Amino acid sequence: MHCDYTHGPVFLESLEKSDNHLVGIRAQNILSGFKRVPVGFYVLIQFGGNQRRTQNKSIRLNNSGVEWEDKILLSPKAFDTVQFTLYASFELEPMLGSGEALYTSQCRSEELVGGTHLITFSQGESATSAPGPSLLITLGQRYSDHVVVASGGDDSNPMSEASSVLVHETDLGQTALLRYYKQYHIEDIQEAVQYFENAYAQHECPLNYPYRAAVLVNLAEAKFMRCRTDPTSANLEDSISLYRRALELRRPGHPDRPATVLQLAQALLFRYEKQGCNEADADEVNKLMSASHVFSEDSYERQAADLVLETLERCRTVNSGSLAELDTLVRKLELGAKVPSNGYFNAPQRLINLSTALWRRYEERGELSDLNRSSEISKQALQLLHCRDPDRLSGLKTLHSVLWRLFEIHADFSYLGELIGIKEEALQLMPEGHPERLYWVTNLNSHRAKMLESLGDKAFVTRKYDEAIAFYSRAIVVLQSSTS
Repeated sequence: MHCDYTHGPVFLESLEKSDNHLVGIRAQNILSGFKRVPVGFYVLIQFGGNQRRTQNKSIRLNNSGVEWEDKILLSPKAFDTVQFTLYASFELEPMLGSGEALYTSQCRSEELVGGTHLITFSQGESATSAPGPSLLITLGQRYSDHVVVASGGDDSNPMSEASSVLVHETDLGQTALLRYYKQYHIEDIQEAVQYFENAYAQHECPLNYPYRAAVLVNLAEAKFMRCRTDPTSANLEDSISLYRRALELRRPGHPDRPATVLQLAQALLFRYEKQGCNEADADEVNKLMSASHVFSEDSYERQAADLVLETLERCRTVNSGSLAELDTLVRKLELGAKVPSNGYFNAPQRLINLSTALWRRYEERGELSDLNRSSEISKQALQLLHCRDPDRLSGLKTLHSVLWRLFEIHADFSYLGELIGIKEEALQLMPEGHPERLYWVTNLNSHRAKMLESLGDKAFVTRKYDEAIAFYSRAIVVLQSSTS
């Protein structure tokens, strides 16, 4: 849902005759379904052509609710529809752009009379047995002829200070970025980069311009997501540079500094994993994430920072191959995987970390139980990821290695069928020139040679090996199509 914020006071003269207004809102059970790490939440209330929004407030992990005491006059017309939309924001101060609309619900104005009123939201495909998201509305009567308005409504509106072009391009970029996170179409992330570049081009302002850091971070995030789909571009280095510049503006004590520190660390970790494990990057990530004063212990940023550190530890331990370190890491990752996540964004990566560590330990120790568990956990991680999510590549890579080893051990051609499907999916996620594309083609060439050896003299037993021959023929066709 896209919302355009109005200029100045938004209430019509007729609203001064209203007998009711909101005096409190509490959002409950909203900790689910996030594709990005939120830093705050706010509620947009719309009725009769008017709209107001509450203050943008942060939330703690140990509390599934957030409260506002903003006072908002309601429509005096009994049959007016009042719409409530709960948003997640990715900046606290100042906020440029609308954020992500999480839930929307409507009711009649006549239903909002005195006392409290519960607004429930549909959970859609993410519905579970847990209590659903809702807003508990507290209503009260006006105490004088003075019109009471939401204390945070106009303060959060950038239209009065920034150019309309900057705000317009930012909203278009945020909309494209959110579309990408829902469907992972490359065209959407390309659009997001273009819109944020347009906003950046309009951004001719002094260093103390209040929205300068937000402009830099928006462009950095879009470029970072773009480089994950196409690592051959220069977007990664651009993204890291933009995050560094934004961090210089968001000095210690700034409410958005923790989120920017986290984003820079995530970009550096990606470069560490994909570009030769440069220990300078690893050391900087560790320094950024380990600073105890940066993140509140019960914040989303702290949880995401712990995941960054866990992934870095996994990379370093897998590279070292030390059995003692692998045993310690697997125990730690198993404990982490058992803890229910407070949001969607961390569960798949935790499972991928564990499956990768189990596979590496199997290579060192050779216990079949590690191999089987790695296969099972890799599949669990992939089930949580969208079919076009670039994060699937790391999970597919581990599962690919595990299934080939299982095929070698058991000579069961069902593993070969899974391998071919994985290879086809991986190639769809990698454009031409992708640095990992050669890995998949080379491995299929190797597998082809081993399949010839495995079939050997048994191939003439037609009935028994029809399935094996069919799988083998399909593998050759896939290989030819990928190299043509």
